[in-house]
Amino acid sequence: MIDKFRAKFVEESTDNVHDLEEALFLLEKDMDNKELIERIFRAMHSLKGGGAMFGFNHLSDFTHHLETLFDWVRNGRMKVSTDLISLTFSAIDQINFLLKTGDLTNPEDINNQKTFIQRIEAFLTDSETPAASEMQGSGSSASANQPNEEKTYLITFIPQEDLLLNGTNPLYLLDDIHALGTARTLAFTHKVPSLDLFEPSSNYSLWQIIVSTEQLVNEIKDVFIFVEDECELHIDLIAASSIVNQPEVDALVDKALKSNILLTLEEFKQEQWALTPQPLNVAGDKKKQTAAKEHKISSIRVSSHKIDELVNLVSELVTIQAQLGLYAENHEDPAIISLSENIQKLSRQLRENAFDISLIPLQSELMRFQRLVRDLSKEQAKDIDFIIEGGDLELDKNIIENLTDPLLHILRNSIDHGIEKPDDRIKAGKAPKGTILFKAFHSGANIIIEISDDGTGIDPDFIRQKAIARGVIDADTQIDDKEVLDLLFVSGFSTRDVVSGVSGRGVGMDVVRRRIANIRGEVSVDSEKGKGTVISIKLPITLSIIDGLLVAVGDNKYVIPISAIDKIYALEPQEVKQSFNNVIVIDNQQKPYIDLRKIFQAPEKENAEIVRMIMIKAEERVTGVIVDDIIGEYQTVVKPLGRYLKKQEYISGASILGDGTIALVVDSSRLIQNRRNKKVTA
Repeated sequence: MIDKFRAKFVEESTDNVHDLEEALFLLEKDMDNKELIERIFRAMHSLKGGGAMFGFNHLSDFTHHLETLFDWVRNGRMKVSTDLISLTFSAIDQINFLLKTGDLTNPEDINNQKTFIQRIEAFLTDSETPAASEMQGSGSSASANQPNEEKTYLITFIPQEDLLLNGTNPLYLLDDIHALGTARTLAFTHKVPSLDLFEPSSNYSLWQIIVSTEQLVNEIKDVFIFVEDECELHIDLIAASSIVNQPEVDALVDKALKSNILLTLEEFKQEQWALTPQPLNVAGDKKKQTAAKEHKISSIRVSSHKIDELVNLVSELVTIQAQLGLYAENHEDPAIISLSENIQKLSRQLRENAFDISLIPLQSELMRFQRLVRDLSKEQAKDIDFIIEGGDLELDKNIIENLTDPLLHILRNSIDHGIEKPDDRIKAGKAPKGTILFKAFHSGANIIIEISDDGTGIDPDFIRQKAIARGVIDADTQIDDKEVLDLLFVSGFSTRDVVSGVSGRGVGMDVVRRRIANIRGEVSVDSEKGKGTVISIKLPITLSIIDGLLVAVGDNKYVIPISAIDKIYALEPQEVKQSFNNVIVIDNQQKPYIDLRKIFQAPEKENAEIVRMIMIKAEERVTGVIVDDIIGEYQTVVKPLGRYLKKQEYISGASILGDGTIALVVDSSRLIQNRRNKKVTA
């Protein structure tokens, strides 16, 4: 059970770290944003508190020191700087390590943590004197917020009845308040019901605390940070000095306890030491609490393997529904046909619902790319603005998992090869800061991702000469600029003569194409010398089930994804035989084609009156694919090929038809790509 709670803590803490990183990126652009500073502090505070609760003691200790930095920032004792943000990003790496490792046992890891904490403490020491002098000379009200000025607060803490159910012990919170200074706690029990209505797991008590402390009011708020949505909380400043032990306070406390009625601010106003009460309410609005609770329960956290299992079950249901549909057609029973149609509608709705659940936003992975751009740009002394558009678009989680490495390769190349250093950009008449734009948008049944930069661009002549020198093409080979740029995807090809820590090993762009092809995607590059480069990736939204067109080639059946189909033509066999070099004239236009009968070595049908040509879009080109016959639209459950067939060039998977036979899923992108590379001549 403990392991289960620890695993949940790690999962939730990972979300906290992502939120922390996102807030840091925003803070770097707006260093005076107090809301972002508070957001960062709260994330650190949550990590510290949760770490101590679940046995991550080194994590709790580390985040305590880090939290102190941002406590100084939010209280005006330190200003946000680039150095502070860089230190915090490095600290996030350490937090991720601690979440993965747990409490440290390796002496080297323990020593590294101590060294990092010393860096944080040194940063505090270096920042203390200048920050303090600035505040004292500014004439602002910041000095009023400094520690060492004892004040007295009245805290009203009214927990909800279900507070105990989440494991919170309110007495620990009261102890934490007492640790801040001198305090008196008043417990009120007028809400306790009669014994027959009493629920042992419910909380019926409420408390008021009068506390005199030198700490800032934020320290009081932080005590209740984990329960602010499960309580009504008021924090009111009632005196500018310590009054906890004043006789007047004794009288007010005795009166309140005897009457079992809460103290009011009006009672404190009448005393000679009283200030005009200053409400510092942080969570007293019940409407906000209700809205927060409603927001919390509007979504739930589900493990990914459960979602995978759901999608697999839906896939099996689709296969069985196909069998039922075939049975209904063969038996011509109206009742069975009606039942089959209803199940088909429900299975389609269930399929769409299950896939919606399995989709996750791209934004979940973009944080690591932001970090990559930031760190590499600083390492290479480049100034780069990384802009994201369409990060809220959703993709199948399996696609996103396989997309991460290709995107990292592309971004590394944009930083290393593309964006120039500020001085070089100024000489070229550009702004000193470069831009990398990550843009995602829908295009029909697909998602397009474009990564563009305004850097040096790619010189086709330079690529052509490199390709000739490396033996990739012959010197007399005639290819256009688009085909020259496609040489970047050839295995082992690199424009760099010197290997750097970022790129130059010739394993980048061919890995990009191969990985993206494995998830039925396409990648292309477009560039203009001196102006920049755009790399486009076309992806399906999901992998498991596709809408396909079932076709016949010889005695076998194949599935072509409908999302790739442009048009379908009926041709006479003689037209195909009379064509030259696999190009046919249709609608007064020359169309290249591939004959699947030759690719799959299927005999031509004798005495066939027509053949079908399916026009397929891939890599901004339209190519025809010849088949014997079209059977119809088919909701295809794509099963992966076994390890012995996974290197098959033109097939991306298989599907079980309603009659139990197998239909292979055609990889249209790879088929057309190989034709362009002269590997397919059929």
